[in-house]
Amino acid sequence: MNTETEYTYETYTDIQLLNEKGLIKPHAYQTMFGAIADKHLSKIGLNVDTTMKYNLAWALISLSVEIEKHINEPTKLFAKTWHSEKKGPFYRREYKFMNEKGETIFKGSSYSILLDIENRSIYRKKETPFSIGEPYPEFMLDNLSASFKEKHVYDKVSERQALNSYIDCLGHVNNCRYGEFAYDALSETEVENLQNLKRMDIYFLSELRKNDHFTVLKAYDGDKILVRGHNNDKNDISFDVVMTF
Repeated sequence: MNTETEYTYETYTDIQLLNEKGLIKPHAYQTMFGAIADKHLSKIGLNVDTTMKYNLAWALISLSVEIEKHINEPTKLFAKTWHSEKKGPFYRREYKFMNEKGETIFKGSSYSILLDIENRSIYRKKETPFSIGEPYPEFMLDNLSASFKEKHVYDKVSERQALNSYIDCLGHVNNCRYGEFAYDALSETEVENLQNLKRMDIYFLSELRKNDHFTVLKAYDGDKILVRGHNNDKNDISFDVVMTF
């Protein structure tokens, strides 16, 4: 029995996570996933206090969420998370958020790596300096990938800069900000249609650092809206967000 699945955490969709139409903002899912992951990693001794002793930190590579029931008011939820798989340097984690009746409201999966803080590279040694434990192979999502390889024709939405408030303790733009950038790229009609959002996939390809200039781009593919961030200073793709309706 994997002990990670024994823990359940309370969380809330408070007013800052909802927009003026009472809909959950896309980056709110990231916020809730991150908060639960932080609580859980602290509970099992794998949080930043442990990893930083070895100059390492958890960094997200991708995050996917499927919405089964939409929330339109502040709500108490109960969440579980567990390590489900390891492929090379990639660690997969599952998340399940339920209401008081035990019904699944939304669920998701993520891929993370251990980041070597000093040289900003992926930690690739087979053995870690701390015990992570065996994975529990129960998966919340199908069709999950750590990378986004589709090619689309994008139109420019805006030019932005990585401001002081975007930067977290790892010295780069916090992952939740990418969901905010995608939300800001939506039209008013697209914001209203968030009530029909079925799935969101976010891919973190390259770090945005303080004062980096980046272009936000948008494309469409059937029932999908795709938002891309291009780092103009490094001339590479920083992130991709795919919203499926």
